[in-house]
Amino acid sequence: MSARSALREVEAAPRGQSDGPLERYLRILETAAGFSDGIGLSSLAEILELPKTTAHRLAHNLVETGMLTIDDAGRYRLGDRFARLTYAGTPDDWINSVGHTLLRDLADATGQACFIARLTDNKIKSVALVAPDTLVRAYVLPGRELWPHAAAAAKAILAYQTAAALKAVLPSPLPRLTDRTKTRLRDLQGELESVRAQGVALCVGEDVEGFAGIACPVLRPGFDVLYSVGISGTIETLINRRRGEFEQRLRGCAVKIARMFEERTR
Repeated sequence: MSARSALREVEAAPRGQSDGPLERYLRILETAAGFSDGIGLSSLAEILELPKTTAHRLAHNLVETGMLTIDDAGRYRLGDRFARLTYAGTPDDWINSVGHTLLRDLADATGQACFIARLTDNKIKSVALVAPDTLVRAYVLPGRELWPHAAAAAKAILAYQTAAALKAVLPSPLPRLTDRTKTRLRDLQGELESVRAQGVALCVGEDVEGFAGIACPVLRPGFDVLYSVGISGTIETLINRRRGEFEQRLRGCAVKIARMFEERTR
């Protein structure tokens, strides 16, 4: 996008009741978002019809907060803090749409129900699913809330949360869902340590008798762990027969999903 065309867009955009500091900060961020290669101070000031000294002061403040970054050539881009906000606020519809191909490939390769789970509002839910038409499909329907202390996809996310976040998500006391459910917090914390060490989480009949889950966290350096990718099926298939294969495929899929988010927040 050129500075002149961006200026026409800004002129055509509706303005709020006030052109105070907050509105100016937001307009700087909106403008910078349109320039993936960055925008110089002179162009920024021209587009926003601000004195160059004012544009510099506002942009500098945004750099200090991490919302903008400035390169060696003096060009402004959206910063890491803005990217983290975008990452956390990714709409479920976007995840479902863009992640569908990756889940479909995983489901075709495994023959199992494959899904992406997300931590939001202190709850972990499945937000995208590709599955054969079996009983497992109903087990992980999109929008279904997962038991945080039992489901593999939930544990793959919780393993990387702070103690405060963990307390906010976990029910107290931990309910017993099956004979295999962990109901003591110290036992669950021990398992979460293992998840961090191995990069994979398991559920072996802990939320529904006879069913299992395997999941991997979606890891991005510098970002909170908010997503995981999982496979659900029977204990016999997932754990006893093909666990090694499924873990390997999940790790690869988690890396691809991380790249998907990286492209969105770049």
